Amino acid sequence: MKNKFLEEAKVGKLLRMFAVPCVISLVVQALYNIVDQIFIGFTPGLGELGNTATGIVYPLTVIALAIALLLGDGIAAKLSINQGQNNNQNNSKTVAANLSCGLIISLVLMTVCLIFAQPILSVFGANQVILPFALNYSTLIILGFPLFIVGTIINPIIRADGSPKYAMFSMIAGAITNIILDPIFLFACQMGMQGAALATFIGQFVTFALSVAYLFRAKTFQLKITDFLPNFKLLGSVAKLGISSFLTQVSIVLVSVINNNVITSLLPADNSAIGMLTIAFKVFGIVISIIVGIACGGQPIIGYNYGARRFDRVKQTFQYIMGISLVVGLTATVLFLSFPRQIFAIFGYSQVSDFGVKCFTIYMCMMLLTCFTKATAIFFQAIEKPVKSTLIAMCRDLLFLIPLTFILANFGVDAFLWSAPISDILTTVLAIIFLIIVFRNFAKLSATNTTNTNQATVQTSQPGIIITISREHGAGGREIAFALAKKLGIPCYDKELTSLVAQDTGLAVDYLNQLENKGTQPMYDLYLTKTPTAIAQQAQNRVLNTIAKQGSCVIVGRCADYILKDYHPYRIFIYADMAYKQQRVMQNYQDTAPTAQENILKSDKHRARFYQETTGQTWGAKENYDLCINANIGIANTVDLIYYHLSHQK
Repeated sequence: MKNKFLEEAKVGKLLRMFAVPCVISLVVQALYNIVDQIFIGFTPGLGELGNTATGIVYPLTVIALAIALLLGDGIAAKLSINQGQNNNQNNSKTVAANLSCGLIISLVLMTVCLIFAQPILSVFGANQVILPFALNYSTLIILGFPLFIVGTIINPIIRADGSPKYAMFSMIAGAITNIILDPIFLFACQMGMQGAALATFIGQFVTFALSVAYLFRAKTFQLKITDFLPNFKLLGSVAKLGISSFLTQVSIVLVSVINNNVITSLLPADNSAIGMLTIAFKVFGIVISIIVGIACGGQPIIGYNYGARRFDRVKQTFQYIMGISLVVGLTATVLFLSFPRQIFAIFGYSQVSDFGVKCFTIYMCMMLLTCFTKATAIFFQAIEKPVKSTLIAMCRDLLFLIPLTFILANFGVDAFLWSAPISDILTTVLAIIFLIIVFRNFAKLSATNTTNTNQATVQTSQPGIIITISREHGAGGREIAFALAKKLGIPCYDKELTSLVAQDTGLAVDYLNQLENKGTQPMYDLYLTKTPTAIAQQAQNRVLNTIAKQGSCVIVGRCADYILKDYHPYRIFIYADMAYKQQRVMQNYQDTAPTAQENILKSDKHRARFYQETTGQTWGAKENYDLCINANIGIANTVDLIYYHLSHQK
């Protein structure tokens, strides 16, 4: 059954439905980093120095966030994989064991930061004037790392479990608590920097408590005490999936620390400069949160229609996202350029230096381009172009901004501030080049688009064993499968499976063929789970189970040996020597000998990756099969040998 909703509903309506919760969640998270500074700015005795201190401590909180997202986003992705594998029984251990690891890591980070707080803050740019303020603020912030990290880890798990509204509620509850307590502790109780930190600590505890409470009523897992034993193998598999989120936060830490030290060297007598640039960063962060939320809301729409080869709707959704992003970016740019002093006044600055004004009028003057590149990176993620997405996301900070900061700082403060807009321009050029390539490819795919012309059907069969055949490229697995099925008098499914999945999902046949032939390169949306890969995998599971219920059959590839494990299939792996495979590929595809070998190795590599991503097991490993057979003996002899083995099964 096609997903008519994503394919036919109005794009504007879909985007509003998916984007609003994303935007709210991300904006609330951004507010966590900005609320303290607003109240600190109006607190007697703190003001500008207090705001600068929060700017010094900011990289520490981003480090904690990086660790939390490494595990949280990784676990959420792993849960999506498990769902695609119809393997939710592993969800409990995946969640519990990695939460234990996250708690241990957070305690280690807390201990190290408490012991070495003074040298760390000094490295982050604190001078003797700012250091006491930073130490007072950082102590409770550091003590709250276990709450913050574990609570943040659980948040994407809740979304992946199918409860995005609850995840949003837990974040909002913590932020509101922080907002309410800040004026009480700062103005009424006069607790100074420690009061602001305590308000943040309690707000994080609220989010933590609500998040932990959800774990006891999760939909796809039930936690057991034994599952909480740390498992470093699981930690590695999860960290691999969350590494992109981790690196994004690490780049923010590097930029913040480098900027703090550059400002300290260029303006040693200005104790408010770091605070001003930090405020500009955080205000800008709210704008970016809106852009990312809108783009993430478009991911399932773009992803599904890309898989369905509805490039007209892909382009239409992209245009909607870009239109909204450009309006938001242009509005923010006008406000930043026109009212920099008024923005700083929100944070208690009665007087704003020229440097503070230039933080908005120079450093942030190309924010419209930043909005464009952020949305473009998420667009590439949605159409499963992870390399292009990562390059755009990381190049601005790591490849352009950091080197330019060091170079231009030699020419003074104004030159240093131009590092950001120049980086935005260079990143935009890169994004436009990638977009031109991709949209030209859309045109080619539209011209050669293959649709499901053969309406395959599930055939009725006799009761008996289900045979699954995995095969190396060129070993003759497909011919063996059909010859065996004919000899047994039962149906055989190979390309017919792709047609059946296409009928079920509305995805294009050529897209579905890519999943096994080129590997899934999965993109696991952290807010919604309607990616075309997930839709295809879930439909494939349904189709395979429907086929299995009809009785005995032969199924080629598609990880059927794993997906149908409850039917206890007879699992066969067909392999052959390279010379044999090479000769067959040369005959079938008219390849030269070197090209044939290259294509064999490439195809088998993709099949192995697809199998591992879908099943979590190793493709071709003898323990995963009931019979591994070398097809060098020829197609007919191989079929006879398999038939003999089957006839002697008890």
